[in-house]
Amino acid sequence: MSSPTPPAGPPDPGAWTPPSGWSPEQPPAWPTQPVAPGGSAGQPPSPGQPLPPGYGQAPPPGYGQAPPGYGQVPPGYGQVPPGYGQPGQQPWGQQAPWAPPPPAPKPGIVPLRPLGVGELLDGALSLIRSNPRTVLGLAAVISAVSALLQTVGLWFSLQFLEVAEPVAGSEVDVTAELTSLVSGGIAQVVPALVAGFLQVLASGLFIILVGAAVLGRRLDAGQTWASLRPRMLPLVGVTLLIGLGSILAVTLMVGVIVALAFAIGTWAVLPGLLIGVGGGIALVYVYVRLSVASPAVVMEGVGVVTSLTRSWALVRRSWWRVLGILILSAIITSLLTTVVTVPITLIATLASGFSESLVPTVLASGIATLVAGIITLPFSAAVTGLLYIDLRMRREALDIELVSAGVQPSPDPLAAYRTPRP
Repeated sequence: MSSPTPPAGPPDPGAWTPPSGWSPEQPPAWPTQPVAPGGSAGQPPSPGQPLPPGYGQAPPPGYGQAPPGYGQVPPGYGQVPPGYGQPGQQPWGQQAPWAPPPPAPKPGIVPLRPLGVGELLDGALSLIRSNPRTVLGLAAVISAVSALLQTVGLWFSLQFLEVAEPVAGSEVDVTAELTSLVSGGIAQVVPALVAGFLQVLASGLFIILVGAAVLGRRLDAGQTWASLRPRMLPLVGVTLLIGLGSILAVTLMVGVIVALAFAIGTWAVLPGLLIGVGGGIALVYVYVRLSVASPAVVMEGVGVVTSLTRSWALVRRSWWRVLGILILSAIITSLLTTVVTVPITLIATLASGFSESLVPTVLASGIATLVAGIITLPFSAAVTGLLYIDLRMRREALDIELVSAGVQPSPDPLAAYRTPRP
């Protein structure tokens, strides 16, 4: 009977070859404890049995050593990135906070977005600063003609009234007095009508300049008149229609109140008061709804009726805001007029005290009309034009069309305002 074969010991560390892909320093799969004959892994051999070869010897050379480069810090580890801590740089490793949207483009006197009240009023003043030669030049010419006509009319009116004044102790010629009174009234009314037409002309010219200035374009007097000339007749028609409608409405209210007074006597006070207050509120409401009809005629090139419907639709749901802006504009215009006219009138009054002539009073009236018109005509027309543009930007996204017009300019300065409406 053959003797049993002794158990094989652990492999020779010196003859061990690492498998393909292993590091040369990788230690062999060395068992933690030998396996004894008849035993299991993890248990030492039984007493009296011989120890297997290599049992208890030291591990092979390099066993447990770290591979080359183990534990070294990679290059640049812990260094601060370039630009860290400088102004305008976000902290390293932190998420950038929310940033506001970029500002709206502003090629001209106002930014191309819905405007605030302050921006709208400042834009009206910026029209004068952006193109003072054309704006002040047109305002001076129109105001000079208007002031001259009104001064001449006032002069003749005063002369006719002086002739019509009866002299003590003389016979009264009723026909001559009536003729003088009528002539004095005509001398006042005709220049006033012409001055009103000139104001309509001025408003159209300055609306053209506003539409161009919003896009950063500067027009001269010839270009401005060439753009307005095809729209002048509809502009006058819109102004006359609104004015005559207001006069007719007031006349109708007064007629109804007078008829009630004749019909029921003193009891007509209460219904007359209700009619007057209600009619006044209705007139203000309609006037505000139609306040941007003139810019619609000039900028869009539409007819009289279409411009009225356009204004009525644009002001819808913005009535109180439009009313506030119109009142604020009227207050500013009145303050500017007062600042100009009060010193001139005071000087004329002092001069009239030392002379019985009417020349100082007439000249003072003409100078006050001239200076006040140069300042107030561009401002009031610019407020109306910018109010129309603001309403269209709010309701029809006109600002997008204006931005596109700035990228691809057209020979027509108002082409962007005549785009198809949604």
